[in-house]
Amino acid sequence: MNNYRVSFYKDLCNSDGHSFKCLQRQIEVQSIGPSQALALAARLVDNERLNADCVEVTHLAGHHEFEHSTGHSPAPGKDTWNDVV
Repeated sequence: MNNYRVSFYKDLCNSDGHSFKCLQRQIEVQSIGPSQALALAARLVDNERLNADCVEVTHLAGHHEFEHSTGHSPAPGKDTWNDVV
């Protein structure tokens, strides 16, 4: 099993009219791969309420980082999906 951080974002505009991604919810899960991590996180998070525009799935380096997500580590791999389950 691998550790993944799944981040749900909403695309918004600031007062200058520039768009930016606003983090709505972030959850860490264990799964076999990024697709399964996304499916698991989508079941755990009420996306109907969030109405996220973008989801990022980041592979976390190891179990230690899974328990202590504020620690520093090498840059993890990241996959982005624009369609939210």
